Amino acid sequence: MFDTRDRTTDLIVGERKLLACLSPIRQLRLRCGQQADRTTDPDYFIAANMISQRKPGAVLIRLHQELEAVVLLYEIRRFGIGLGILRLGDPVGESLIIGPEKFRADYILLAAQALLRRWPYHGLSLTMKASLADSIQVMGPEGKYRMFSERSTQHQLPLEKTYEAMLAGMGPRTRRSLAGKRRQLETSQDVVFLPSLEPAQALEVMSALQPTSLPNRPIRFYRTRYRLLLENPDFFSMAMRLPNGSWLSILSGWRQDRITYVDLQMNHVHFKKESISAVMRAFMLEHEIERQQEFIHFVGGCSSLLRRYCRPVEVCTDVFLWRPCLRATLLKIVTPRERLKSVYERADSALGG
Repeated sequence: MFDTRDRTTDLIVGERKLLACLSPIRQLRLRCGQQADRTTDPDYFIAANMISQRKPGAVLIRLHQELEAVVLLYEIRRFGIGLGILRLGDPVGESLIIGPEKFRADYILLAAQALLRRWPYHGLSLTMKASLADSIQVMGPEGKYRMFSERSTQHQLPLEKTYEAMLAGMGPRTRRSLAGKRRQLETSQDVVFLPSLEPAQALEVMSALQPTSLPNRPIRFYRTRYRLLLENPDFFSMAMRLPNGSWLSILSGWRQDRITYVDLQMNHVHFKKESISAVMRAFMLEHEIERQQEFIHFVGGCSSLLRRYCRPVEVCTDVFLWRPCLRATLLKIVTPRERLKSVYERADSALGG
């Protein structure tokens, strides 16, 4: 039986405060068997959300003074000012909770309730890896200040034994986007694919692409990524450039247990018509198959190009909560219902696979 009276919550917001709790949080990840889940490591979570529109944080849940669970979040900001809106975890229900599996849904509810009692926060969103019915059972019925939206998500792509077999299993439009566009670019531009970059070279590529790629991120985002590449041998970066040295795309992530996790891709916006993103993924697929990887896991979700081929299809539910106050009322008035999801869920466009 989960008893909230025995538990306390503590909100910490900001990189320094979160890093100050790094040791006990990592010990908790070990106790809960989550040490292999990179997305719940605070160091990674901070690096992934180091953009101007986000300020990372967490709710620490303690039982009799001992850290029992952590709910990861970020505050949505504009022009350096908090909007009073929080996002818990990522759009597919990951990067969210550290704690014993049995009570994870209870911890999420406890954290949400505690957050909405704190000024200046008036709204939050999260995605639960659960059906609409199960989410309502945990979070309570839909009402004036509580909204749910069920959807399916697919973001893990099984790999075939060969690149040719991989393409053969796809539809004609996908093959044209991958193989056709790649062939055109190789013929017309003589592009060069670099399957493995050293951390310093990866930083050079990211810095070069920063002014010509979206979303725009501060330079400290790339320096933090550089540190992750230096400190974690399972991290990788690959890139594509023109013969004259101009960089077109970089893709990065990590490999673990025959799964390739992709969480970052930057593309030169001036080559959008050449489908740089798809061409880069064609090179990546061929390379990872040659490495005998078994899956590509798109962290945070997958774009439409490859989503239909991802398995399994998982049901998740977006949850939107707010408390009655003037700021929340004004937001609901000026924002149509169909746009509430984008306002509460995400501050900007995620990688999306």
